[in-house]
Amino acid sequence: MPVLRNSDVEIFTQQLEAAPSHWFRNADADELYFVHAGDGELDTDFGRLRYRTGDYLLIPRGTVYRMEPASRTWLLGMQAFSEFRFPDRGMIGQHALFDPAVLRTPEPDAARIHEQLHTVKSGEEFELQVLRMGEITRVFYPTPPITTMGWKGTLSVLALNVDDIRPISSDRYHLPPSAHTTFLADGFVVCSFLPRPLENGDPGAMKVPFYHSNIDFDEVLFYHAGDFFSRKGIAPGMLTFHPLGIHHGPQPGAEERTSKLTHYWESWRN
Repeated sequence: MPVLRNSDVEIFTQQLEAAPSHWFRNADADELYFVHAGDGELDTDFGRLRYRTGDYLLIPRGTVYRMEPASRTWLLGMQAFSEFRFPDRGMIGQHALFDPAVLRTPEPDAARIHEQLHTVKSGEEFELQVLRMGEITRVFYPTPPITTMGWKGTLSVLALNVDDIRPISSDRYHLPPSAHTTFLADGFVVCSFLPRPLENGDPGAMKVPFYHSNIDFDEVLFYHAGDFFSRKGIAPGMLTFHPLGIHHGPQPGAEERTSKLTHYWESWRN
């Protein structure tokens, strides 16, 4: 279900209770999913990968895949019409904001593929849907379309859980959202705002964002969990849209509420 779209990115939501009957290949865009709720397995032609709540799932363009939920799965998804990549961390080094060792990649299951190929019924068909230039082409195979026994190289499906991200914080300065960038693409970024200490090292430090008008980006916030103290009426699963050029900031009373707090729970895992 598409929610927002421009020439750089499309944002959509998806809920799954069971695996779809078909496999899918996006030939138009890289895809990034955030698992708001649920767990299961992602079957890809790089292999199989378990997912859980709080995972980012990065699926490169042209990958054949299918979600196989073990429990009801609620996904926030993005199509990037360019390549998703990680930002350059500069002087703080490649291990910030997470160690590359925590990235999970699929593992081919040769035994499972062998079993699938030898249990196909005569006349059975397996559907692969290919998205190209916004249109779906359906291709039918006499066997499951994923038969990968192994792969090598640097291109892969990736999983990163927000629990493995260590946010940067400053004791005296309210860092801009760009300091929390997790993924880059052409024309937009994906940030993860996680629990972190408030700016308690300077009595004059700003603890909530000032009123501002972003003239570079539209801002879209998805609220995964926690307490967004600078805005009332926000609950997990909500999404807010702040168009470029429209001023916005904390609601009345937000600054006073921070005087009793020591840590941010702002947009916890959004």
